[in-house]
Amino acid sequence: MTLTLNNRSRNKESSLTQALRQIQQLNSKIQELEQQHQDYVQKQQNLIPAIAEICISPIQEIQALRILICRGEAACRQYLRSVLVKQGQASKMTTGQMEKPALTKRAKNQGFLQSSKK
Repeated sequence: MTLTLNNRSRNKESSLTQALRQIQQLNSKIQELEQQHQDYVQKQQNLIPAIAEICISPIQEIQALRILICRGEAACRQYLRSVLVKQGQASKMTTGQMEKPALTKRAKNQGFLQSSKK
């Protein structure tokens, strides 16, 4: 009788020890996930000033925020890069259009100078 009581108490102790170990493992995993979530939120928050700086129109800002929320940080960074590239291309086209007439005038002036030398 005493032997069976001892066995029962040992079994209870071992099952309690196992349960305690599992609880500790779960707590550890929860802390790890909380840290990952905090890192994720911080990365997203760091992108918001970049969105405000890079995007010219409110539509671009809304699109960037949608991408950030739905598809994540990497996709948002990719979108912002594409916006920067488009802005660079638009800037080059605008400057190129402004420079072309100036080049044409310069070419005419050079042609005039060369013909006047003759």
